[in-house]
Amino acid sequence: MKKSILLFYQLTFIAFLIHQATCEPDKQSKKEILYDAEECLMQNAQQTPKNANHHANIKKYTLKNGLTILVRVVKTIPKVSMQMWYYVGSKDEENGERGIAHLIEHMIFKGTEKLSESDINFVVHKLSGNCNAFTSYDYTGYLFNMPTHHWKEILPVIADCMTNARFDQQMLNSEMKAVIQELKMYKDYFIRSLLDEMVGVIFADHPYHFPIIGYKQDLWKANTELLKSFYKKHYKPNNATFVIVGDVDPEEVLQEAQKHFESIEADESYTRQSYYFNDDIVSKSVNLYRDVKVPTTINMFLVPGSSKKQDHVLRLLEWVLARGKSSRLYKKLVDEKKLVTSIEAGTDNLFDHSLFYIAYNPKNISDLPKIEQYIYDEISDIKKNGFTQQELRRAFNKTRMSLYNLLEDIEHQAYAIGEYFLATGQEDYIFSSMEQDYSEVQKQALEILQRYFRPTVMHRGNVLALPEEEKEQWRQMQTASDKLDEEILSAHVRTLPVEETRYANTVQPTLPKSFDFAKAEITKLQNGVKVLSHHNPNTPKITLVVDLKVQSYNDPEKQLGIGNFVSQLLSEGTTTYSAIEFAQAIEVRGMSLAICPGTISMSLLKEDLPFALDIINDVLHNALFDEKEIAKVRDQLLTTIDNFWDEPRSFIGQLVREQLYAGHPYSKNRLGTREIITKLSRDDLVNYYKKYISPDGARVAIVGDISDYDIPKLLEDKLGSWQGQQVADIVYPTLPTEYKDEVISPINRDQVVLAFAKHSIARDHQDYDKYELFNQIFGGGVLGSMSSRLFQLREQTGLFYSINGSVLAATDKEPGMLFVKTMVSCDRLPEAEKVIVQTINTIVDSITQDELNEAKRAIINSMVDNFASNNSLANTFLYLDYHNLSQDYFDTRANKLESVTLDDVKSSLKELMTDKKLLKVKAGRL
Repeated sequence: MKKSILLFYQLTFIAFLIHQATCEPDKQSKKEILYDAEECLMQNAQQTPKNANHHANIKKYTLKNGLTILVRVVKTIPKVSMQMWYYVGSKDEENGERGIAHLIEHMIFKGTEKLSESDINFVVHKLSGNCNAFTSYDYTGYLFNMPTHHWKEILPVIADCMTNARFDQQMLNSEMKAVIQELKMYKDYFIRSLLDEMVGVIFADHPYHFPIIGYKQDLWKANTELLKSFYKKHYKPNNATFVIVGDVDPEEVLQEAQKHFESIEADESYTRQSYYFNDDIVSKSVNLYRDVKVPTTINMFLVPGSSKKQDHVLRLLEWVLARGKSSRLYKKLVDEKKLVTSIEAGTDNLFDHSLFYIAYNPKNISDLPKIEQYIYDEISDIKKNGFTQQELRRAFNKTRMSLYNLLEDIEHQAYAIGEYFLATGQEDYIFSSMEQDYSEVQKQALEILQRYFRPTVMHRGNVLALPEEEKEQWRQMQTASDKLDEEILSAHVRTLPVEETRYANTVQPTLPKSFDFAKAEITKLQNGVKVLSHHNPNTPKITLVVDLKVQSYNDPEKQLGIGNFVSQLLSEGTTTYSAIEFAQAIEVRGMSLAICPGTISMSLLKEDLPFALDIINDVLHNALFDEKEIAKVRDQLLTTIDNFWDEPRSFIGQLVREQLYAGHPYSKNRLGTREIITKLSRDDLVNYYKKYISPDGARVAIVGDISDYDIPKLLEDKLGSWQGQQVADIVYPTLPTEYKDEVISPINRDQVVLAFAKHSIARDHQDYDKYELFNQIFGGGVLGSMSSRLFQLREQTGLFYSINGSVLAATDKEPGMLFVKTMVSCDRLPEAEKVIVQTINTIVDSITQDELNEAKRAIINSMVDNFASNNSLANTFLYLDYHNLSQDYFDTRANKLESVTLDDVKSSLKELMTDKKLLKVKAGRL
């Protein structure tokens, strides 16, 4: 139901290939920037405490019943993120309770004695907010993101859920089915499955041994009494922390918290249990065999848990070892030895004991011993010789940028504050950890390496290709599992409909606060490049986006993927810098650089803007296209293509586009094919670069703390000399009217990915606003609302864990799609197909005026989200310009939406919302 299981497992292996780089203004200054780092490091270290203290500013209160209140005021936009954290997770379960903490997290939203099953979702949606929840080994949390004028209305709901959850057996019957679908879904995330297995064997005698979601055999036995017993034991105010970040007054938060929470009785006898872990000198291995083309390997070291206040030290080690292109292991294993196509380091931060991982895609499994030896050689070198000043400066600046990014996101701020307060007892840990003297951080990092990073205690895990002779056995196991699930769950039948709202009917929305929507200052360079700039002083950083006319749609049919290939090569060196010098120069300043077809974007500290523009200029004029780098990127792209076609959730959209947009640019796969990528030559790549990387139709958005600069003059100086060919407009043919009714793509997975699609409208269509309002009702729209019609299917049937839908998917200059996607087990596939099609056929006639009113409020109250961060501001300005929308678009949008009637929406959507011309695509064990 929720995005539960906040899963420390969020390894983003696709991100391995995202280029993060930065460059130098000229060769003379390059040596100074790359190697004269000690002085800068000392200056940064001296500045950090002042900056960190300034940004913390967290108010802490404790109510009489022990409930802790943490408040941080952020007035960037009129939004508030509220999160109730309970210091109980899956590690606190006993035998027979596995998965109960997570199941309770789902069931909390199913109502209390006062709240009906539908009330929480509907109240939140009615007040233009969104809600979610998460479960970890160590904690459970519930979050509510609301407009400022509605945050108080949610407090009685949160308070009621602390003591009065019902856990009705009827609702448990349907929710249990959804959780079983969730379990199956996670089994199809093979890296997640590998991590589960590795954690299980590493923590053989600690509660982390058991997966957060639990085991099916325990979930089958779950009942009202079992859930209530666990809930009543742990959901106590003196075992909870309420975190609120956003546009609030701290004293008012305290008064409201006292009003709603202080009457809840504490359990003075409650104590948190500590868990023993038997440390040993042992190395454990797990091999997971699945139907994949690309193997993945993870090496793990047990390290101090978050409660030891060492996470900031571990972040330094991540950056030094294998985060970014100038990290030690990327340089060694990707660039120099060419043994892996990607590598990443990270830490799974658990309270008692954490796990530091190094994950990579080896080119050949036979090379694993050699790869491991190189990894340990680098670790040994650090142990012996210490860190270089350059890599320390790089790690510091990257951490500094991470903090500034966090300051632009109130939900993630609240999450970080809550998590680290529970782990360390320090509400300001994310800020104060940056105050520590860097010589002390170096010392602690070396101590951790010496004690924990030893070959005798390095654990190993692999996701390997399933041998051909094992495939039939695997299918039989899956079929038997499906059959058993069906038999067991058939006894858990929900006979009653979803409860209607009660409390939600008493809640009345109010008008939003006024908001001054930012406007871009628009200028033009002499070469025709349009510049959209805006001063945003909220953080000392800047976002810079160069938007080109070229897109992946421009790829010639016989050279599909060439635009992406060229994009990846643009950060692999110039005539000024080699690939490694390029990466080092950028990363040492804390910058990030991402390039994809049509877009070059950078995030940087404000003092580095002239340097960043020099980098952009170098990329636009002087890309190197070195043969060695071409070979490296080619290997990476081939791995990415294989990963893409290993993942049905990714390629289902491509299968849809190939049908609905056959012969149209929208059908093109940006990645291309293995055959094409293998054949593309250096001349092909250089010719594309010269033809399409052009100022013709280009735009630059620059947003952030830019008050120290004369932006028009600076950009004219840095980018005014950029010249290039004229880029032809894309000619869009008529969309096909005939295509298959059904496409089936067999691949061995626990669940089937199911999608429905048909043509919709373009962005400039006169009915766009009506479609967007309908979209809010149908699929949740801008709020991802869990009171949408599609989500109601899930609530009633438990057919799927999640379902997503939109009538404006991929809407652009050309018509987008009605697109619905879900994942469902094979045994419930026919039922899922039937109810989704039935919803599509009947929804238009059944939508109500109340639903339309709520949709209007949701969109109007969410407009401010486009102005929350430098990145969102930059993309908003580019979006308005691209679609020829006026600067006052957001100022006038509310009135335009309010003028749309229910009949307008119904008449506009009537033709679209039928199963006529509806494409069905299925990918899975079929």
